[in-house]
Amino acid sequence: MKLIFYLSIFCLLLSSCRKDSVGLDSKPLVSLPPEGYKLVWSDEFNGSNLDTTKWSYRGLGLRRQAYNVREAVFIDTTLNELVISNFMRNDTAFTGMIGTQRKFQQKFGYYECRARVDSISMGHWAAFWLQSPDMGRTLNPIVDGMEIDIMEFVRGDPYNINHALHWNGYGANQQSRSAETRSDVRLDNGQYHVYALEWTPEYYRFFVDSRLVWEVSEPISHMDQYIILSCEISDRNAFKRDFGFRPTNFVVDYVRVYAKQ
Repeated sequence: MKLIFYLSIFCLLLSSCRKDSVGLDSKPLVSLPPEGYKLVWSDEFNGSNLDTTKWSYRGLGLRRQAYNVREAVFIDTTLNELVISNFMRNDTAFTGMIGTQRKFQQKFGYYECRARVDSISMGHWAAFWLQSPDMGRTLNPIVDGMEIDIMEFVRGDPYNINHALHWNGYGANQQSRSAETRSDVRLDNGQYHVYALEWTPEYYRFFVDSRLVWEVSEPISHMDQYIILSCEISDRNAFKRDFGFRPTNFVVDYVRVYAKQ
């Protein structure tokens, strides 16, 4: 009986952390945004500074092994792009994070950003994601919402994009499911890529460069959620080894959000 019990627990853990994997080029191209959506919010980063009517700086101070600072987030006024820079000063790492909490939050819709990452390595990762202000409050992700990682380079692999769902908070009750999209070419080769999510009451659909790479039908958040653009440095020594005192950037051309008409 004990063996059956432990096998059951093991299977449950596997299901809660289930990971799917797919090759990007094996997926057919689709037309995006999906039919029936209209643009309701966007930032094309055409100003001279970050638009603080749309974004707030998040988590200023120490996070993981770097300090989030305002100066790491700026607008490249020549190219009209947002830059989140990762850099070292002496023996300290710095990066940045912004979000739309309390400024723009939406339930369901189509979310898209066009971006490039200068260099993908174990030292840091860039991400485009949605978060709920009530995640884990009642342990019901339908009403609490969840973390929805549309794109992140969490493992430092330049050929793999990670997509993930996390719910029921970040403690002992946390559950997760994730997928990897494999590319035949490096994703830090200077090219821009479009990362997108269609979120409906019935499913999440994740897209990379107009290819449907992952679909999930449960659990689905029914909570208004906000957008985050971030970089994090999880290994300062690896970052310093790979980049020294040379900055590396996460560059975003635009972020656009659509709603069903």
